[in-house]
Order: sequence, then structure tokens, then C-alpha cells
Amino acid sequence: MSPSKASQNKNPRQGESKKRSSLHLNGLQPPCEGSKLHPFSHRASAIRFIRLLSDPEREGHSQVFEVAIASKAYALKVTLGQFNFYDDEEAVEGLTDAEMDDFDLDTLHFHSDPFYSECRAYGKLIEKDLNGRVAVRCHGYTTVPAEKVRQLAERFHIEYWESGEQTHQPAGWQRQPYRAVVKDLIQNDVELSPRIARKMKKHLLTMRKHGIYPYDIKLENYRGGLLVDFSTAITKPHYWLHINKLRGQLEIYELADLINFDEMIMEANQKITVRTLPDQRTLAKLRPRDAVRSKYPK
Repeated sequence: MSPSKASQNKNPRQGESKKRSSLHLNGLQPPCEGSKLHPFSHRASAIRFIRLLSDPEREGHSQVFEVAIASKAYALKVTLGQFNFYDDEEAVEGLTDAEMDDFDLDTLHFHSDPFYSECRAYGKLIEKDLNGRVAVRCHGYTTVPAEKVRQLAERFHIEYWESGEQTHQPAGWQRQPYRAVVKDLIQNDVELSPRIARKMKKHLLTMRKHGIYPYDIKLENYRGGLLVDFSTAITKPHYWLHINKLRGQLEIYELADLINFDEMIMEANQKITVRTLPDQRTLAKLRPRDAVRSKYPK
């Protein structure tokens, strides 16, 4: 990986981003090196919100709704923060000055923010003609007006839906629309079985082959045997993989989603023997789950 050098601000903690100062989200996203997601083709169409699919009491970075757009049903994943759910100070936490010299503030943000993580992962799946084949199909991104989001929070009694106090916010950020990703709506789930587990394993290994590491592997993030959540995914090129390669810890982070997958299967049904790692002693030896999730909280 060849990270972008900071041109004007060598220290990512200093200065305000220029690439993220627009009130409008247009074109391929995110505007950085690597894969990108296109806008939803019916972005100008009205969105009818039918029901809340996610838990309104769960504290997290998004809510998922069943919606109708242009007379078709979709799952709409709306990111909590209008502009920047992810505090840039969290992105640089734990990095040395030398490590921070390799990246500018925009790169750190585009690699860390949950919405952009979804965009980068789905952009890669689309590039490789895997959209809808190894994960739920994505139709692009759109936005939801801030006033509509406030109405939804009241209608569905959503407790945790705030923009938060951010270090670098552009003028008028309170009025900015909320960012969202449009996906297929999977109405009927399937019970975990050896056949489904083998399919899920194959899908995960295929994504990893193309540089996508989902990390947050758990049953609630699957529908119909397909992964539906990439908000904590790491897609190459990524600053966190680059830094841990320099630290000699790359293998730990590259194995994290495999370990999480094996633990998920074991916890769900011990009779299912599908595994991604041949030696289960690796689970006790590496255990990167806590470290990864501290860097990419839910």
C-alpha cells in the first residue's frame, strides 16, 4: 500500500478537511484512493418509510428501515451522523507521530467512517462482479433530509440518533442530510445449517481474496445466508492494515474475521463443524477481536 502523503497538513490532528466541506454528497464516494460506490439511480424519488428493521434501543452507528422507492421495496441503512459520525480524533488515537505522517486527515476519515466503509466494500464487490453474490446486493447510496430523520426518530422511538460533538464540522452541518445505503430487502431469513455455513464460509473467503475484511461477523449481520453489514469492514488499501504491517501485527488483523466466523458458528450450533481455520488453537492464541472492535466500535 502506498498511502497518500499529507500535502498541507503533516499532522492529521491539525487543520480542517477540504474534501469534506460540501453540504452535498455527489459522485462516487468516498473521494480517495481505492474502490468507490455510485449514487442510487432513483435518488430523486420520494422515500416511503414502512417499518424499522433494526433495534431502536440499540446504541450504534446506523438504523435500518424497510422502505419503498419508485414502487420497489428496499432496505435502507441510514448512518446516524449527518456528516461525521466518526470523530477524527478517534481515527488517530494510538498512532505515533511517525505513523500519522503517512496519512492526511481525509484519508483517515474515509477509511474509518462507517458510511464510507460500506461504500468502499461495496465498491470493491461491484468492481469484481460480486454484488449480490457474496453479500446482499447494494444499489448505491442516497441521502435523507435532516428534518425527515427527526420525524423518523420520533415515529419509531429511536433513542440513539445524534450527530455528536465533532471536532471539525463545516458551516451548516446541522442542516445536512443523513447519508444512507440502499440494499436489497431480504424478507425471509434461513436457519443456519451445514450447507448455509459452507456457503457463508465460501463468501467470506472470496471477499478476503479481493481485499475486503468484514470483521463484524455475527449471525445478526446475515440475512438469507448473505452478509448485510460492512460498516466496520476494512477494504484495501487501508491505513490500519498499512500501520499494522509496519508494526509486525498484520497477520493478527487479517485473521480477525476468520476467528470471528469460527466463533460465530461454534456459538450458534456446536454440531456444525464448518471452520475457516484448520487449527482451533489459533483462536486462543491470537484473539484480536477486542483490539479490532476497540478501533472500530459498533
